[in-house]
Amino acid sequence: MISLRLLPPLLVAFAFTALPPAAFADLFVVSQGTKEVLAYDGATGAFDGVFAATITHGFRNPGGIAIRPSDGVLYVSSIAGGSIWSYTTATGIVTLPAATTAAIAPFGIGFDATGANLYFADATDSEQPNTDAIKELEIATGTVTILGTNNQVDLLGVAVNGSDVYATDVALSRVLRFPIGGGNESVEIASGLDAPEALLFLSATQMIVADTGNDRVVEYTESGGNWSFQQEIVPASAGVVEPSALAIAPDGRLTVAGRASGDVVLVDLGTLVVTPLVAPGAGGLADPKGVAWSGNTLLVSSGTRNAIFYYDVTGQPTGVRAEGVNSPLEAGLHFSPDGSRLFVASISGNDIVEFDMETGARVHLYNNVCPNAPLPFDSVIGPDGRLYISCTLNSSIQRYDPSTGASLGAFVIAGAGGLVNPRSLAFGPNGNLFVANGSGAIFEFDGVTGAAASPVTFVDTNGNGGGPLDASHLHFRGNSLYVTSPLYDEVVAFDATSGAYLSTFVSSGSGGLTGPKGLDFGPDGDLYVGSQYDDTVRRYDGATGSFVSAFVPAGLGGLDLPTDLAFQPSLAVPAVSRGGRAMVCCVILATSIVILRRRQVEPGARQ
Repeated sequence: MISLRLLPPLLVAFAFTALPPAAFADLFVVSQGTKEVLAYDGATGAFDGVFAATITHGFRNPGGIAIRPSDGVLYVSSIAGGSIWSYTTATGIVTLPAATTAAIAPFGIGFDATGANLYFADATDSEQPNTDAIKELEIATGTVTILGTNNQVDLLGVAVNGSDVYATDVALSRVLRFPIGGGNESVEIASGLDAPEALLFLSATQMIVADTGNDRVVEYTESGGNWSFQQEIVPASAGVVEPSALAIAPDGRLTVAGRASGDVVLVDLGTLVVTPLVAPGAGGLADPKGVAWSGNTLLVSSGTRNAIFYYDVTGQPTGVRAEGVNSPLEAGLHFSPDGSRLFVASISGNDIVEFDMETGARVHLYNNVCPNAPLPFDSVIGPDGRLYISCTLNSSIQRYDPSTGASLGAFVIAGAGGLVNPRSLAFGPNGNLFVANGSGAIFEFDGVTGAAASPVTFVDTNGNGGGPLDASHLHFRGNSLYVTSPLYDEVVAFDATSGAYLSTFVSSGSGGLTGPKGLDFGPDGDLYVGSQYDDTVRRYDGATGSFVSAFVPAGLGGLDLPTDLAFQPSLAVPAVSRGGRAMVCCVILATSIVILRRRQVEPGARQ
């Protein structure tokens, strides 16, 4: 289980302007050894918690969720992972091993009345993706058996009613019945629907169905073995777009989640009055696929966030507990100029992960950002609002549109101007892009065209006043450029306009500095540097460069190989007082994995 802190979005000064001493900003550090982003108190260096962690076990693209009636444990189907996992409901801690890995792409899940058996919709095998099945998982033994199959269907929602399991069929817009006793025959018991996704039973003779394609929820009743349409529970005019999940709230009202509208409503089953519960996007919610109540706590699975969101009985978000498998976090990090977004490079995943600092959610995953070769080293938001990424192995700078996540192609093509194995990126006061080149030099490229600027090597490290021979990370402050040199354990300052050497700002090994990587100036004006090989963050006087302290002591909070760091750009905000300064409260991180909505997939196809 990892902890997060809720940080409100704030207005900031331009990126090259130092924050005023009174500003409140937390320090975030990439711990390459543990593949985490750690948060520290910006004034004291105290460990505040793990902001973002790499998760290797659990669901990928959660589908159905269910609370086991016998013990209240949370179960989640993993559509992309082909498995079903269980979690401690209150904390979201995953149970190892998985409840089952004997699945292909499980979606809807549901327990029998005792909680002894879990039923789920799945494919029969990977070779026949259009032949779906209802499968039974015996919790005690982990045994999975096929209860029944049907060809050319796309089964989603699952609910148990006595001795039968019912499932929605999106492909043929109907509900099917599978006898638990066997027979391997499904029986169509309801039609007149359009791409239904979820269903539940109010009683043995009352069935509620999310008629997703018609943006409504309807009721069917059974009499003499026949099911017939009874009434609309939620009409399309209620505004719940693509209802995708159903549950009964503690007060007896029907809970309905809208996948496309990103909200949750409550419906009085007597008067049919619809009341908003979770506002669209509240807490970072998107693409809800399953809902369940645990006491007075509402749980909602989010496909695009790859997480389970928690809400109180009034619909207010209380954080995220269970999280799915995500990209490793082990390279450069960079804030948007306003501090509302954090971008972290994943070398192993060849991704850039974008976090919303207000909610802690992973709001976007930029997949395979370095074409034909992995190792994104760093990223930065340019003056044009676009995302620039240094790709080490293919020696290029790629550009993305953060508003859409779309690739805009290479900003600097592979090898242009002698670019090789680029490292850190920074835009200078002149609007141009500066790159720490793998050769040790710092290259400058036109901030609009990407063409190599003149001179190509902004800082000639082979004869420019003792400049760094191993430029790693860059930081502009005012009219100066500060550069870490891991090879010589120092920080060197250059004139940001002329490239002239100013000073070895932090002398070699000062204060125990070893293998310096990331650097940033804090709100107090001092310089903070990640000391990679002794697992510390060291603080230096912002005017003289003299050593002040080991701001983050060795290994505090699990810090292992600090590879980059940054203070969140922000202004002072009112919050809960702690030791005379502001802090923010804790929440849990959400995961952002971009997926295709199931209705956009051809009938019978798996996502």
